[in-house]
Amino acid sequence: MKLILIGTIADKIIPAFGWMLIHSLWEGLLFAIMTGFVLMLAKKMGAAARYNIVLVLFVAFIGTCAFTFILELDRASATTLKPLIPGGDGALVPALFFGNIHSIKQFLKIFTDYFTANEPLVVMVWFVFFLFKSVKMLSCLVYNQQIRSCQVFEPSEFWSEKVATFAEKLQVKRAVRLLQSGYIKMPVVVGHLKPVILIPVGLLAGLPAGQVEAILLHELAHIRRNDYFINFLQNIAETIFFFNPGLLWMSTLLREERENCCDDIALEQTQNKIGFVQALISFKEHELYGSGYAVAFPGKKNYLLRRVSRIMSNKNVTFGFGEKLFLIASILVFSVFVTAASVAQIKEYAKNEIINARREKIVRQKIAAENNSIAKAIKTEIRQVGARARKKTKARIGTIKETITPAEAIAAIVPPVPPANLVNNQKALSERDQALREQIQARSEQEQARIDQLQAIKDQAQAKIDQAEALKDKAQALIDQEQGKKDHQTQTNKDQTQEDKNKEQLARNQEQVMLNEIQAKKNQEQDERNEKQARLNKIQEKKNQEQAVHNEEQARLNLLQEKKNEEQAIKNNKVSVQ
Repeated sequence: MKLILIGTIADKIIPAFGWMLIHSLWEGLLFAIMTGFVLMLAKKMGAAARYNIVLVLFVAFIGTCAFTFILELDRASATTLKPLIPGGDGALVPALFFGNIHSIKQFLKIFTDYFTANEPLVVMVWFVFFLFKSVKMLSCLVYNQQIRSCQVFEPSEFWSEKVATFAEKLQVKRAVRLLQSGYIKMPVVVGHLKPVILIPVGLLAGLPAGQVEAILLHELAHIRRNDYFINFLQNIAETIFFFNPGLLWMSTLLREERENCCDDIALEQTQNKIGFVQALISFKEHELYGSGYAVAFPGKKNYLLRRVSRIMSNKNVTFGFGEKLFLIASILVFSVFVTAASVAQIKEYAKNEIINARREKIVRQKIAAENNSIAKAIKTEIRQVGARARKKTKARIGTIKETITPAEAIAAIVPPVPPANLVNNQKALSERDQALREQIQARSEQEQARIDQLQAIKDQAQAKIDQAEALKDKAQALIDQEQGKKDHQTQTNKDQTQEDKNKEQLARNQEQVMLNEIQAKKNQEQDERNEKQARLNKIQEKKNQEQAVHNEEQARLNLLQEKKNEEQAIKNNKVSVQ
């Protein structure tokens, strides 16, 4: 019983999950387009506001996918279909692009039937890649736990107190621990409930104090914003929707805006852009790259120029060429699907109206045929009654004898009827005739009413056809307008691309000028150190010369002392001889 129940649940969950994955593709494109437009409108907003916008849209996409799964779970059925071969009808794909509504419906039906029939295989393929991504994510989590305890050393008390002071300044309520690690090559934050900042061994002594403080403030900003936890959930979503370009692009934007938020917090505390940029350049020189599941300081190498340009210009960097290309492609693909669906719906509506008009015409023809058959039946009945009367009259005439007079013959054929009965019979015949006429008149009026009703239906159908034609013209006008907008957007994008290239070149030039200024400053400092060393060398040389003169004087004194000693020795010898 349990196995049957589990099998029934699996038969409902697998199709619902498979269709949710399919629907997530166009949903991801829709949310990516929304994200792009919103960020372009919010170009002058701060990094925190832009980050919150992208995060809300990211969570909304996840919620939409969950809602889609619930809907598909309700619609799931246990019916099995025979697997189809995609592309079996070679005429479907060309007809799909020429607007053949029947071919579109047939193509959609084949696609739906094929995917429904092969849902277990599709979900199995997804599950294989999902397992690979999950193993990779788990290995990164194990790595993050390993670096917390392997080859770690306590820093000096000065830097531990600095971290505590900065944490209190940034209102970080959790206890933050600072460790030096020989296992990593870049600063990272590991852990959410008990966060640890890991600094490579030698970095605290190898960089100026201002740059180290900027690094620590950046990492503490990640801790205050709970970025480690959000980054973990973000990677789970990327593991599930690894095939979805819209979600992956939104996730990239989320990471970039997160780094920008932490840069702003660090700069707000240090008020030293040059020192912070020098820290970024130092990491670029060392090529420090870390785990994607820890929160790292410098970011990717292709993002360094954008971060430096944003810090120096105090402006949000616009989308790059690849991002604009992806956004335009998403808009085009989504517009094609929406336009095709709208045109198909309009054609389907017009086709239904034409079919209804034809059905009404057939109904009118059937009613007219039925009325004609009724009239013919009445005429046939009248002829049959007349024929029976004539036949009866002839039979009576044949039975009359030849000796009977014409009056008797007439009396034999038509029996004498009292005047009252004759009047009654005539009256009955006239009432019957009148009833028949009234019946025919009623049928005629009924037929006229039906004809009027059918004419009204025909007029209504014609009005609907005209309305459908108007909708079709409106849709064509919208398509033409959209094409005009696309052409205008293409030209605008080209101009924007050229402007972005100029801005990027200007940013590169500014960065180069800044690097040159930094190098010139370093050279000046080196020159000052060399001059100082030269002065020290001159002083030392002078001291050496004075020491040499002193040594020579001491040598003369020593010689004089030796002579005195010799003279004294001679005197002593003479005294002893005497």
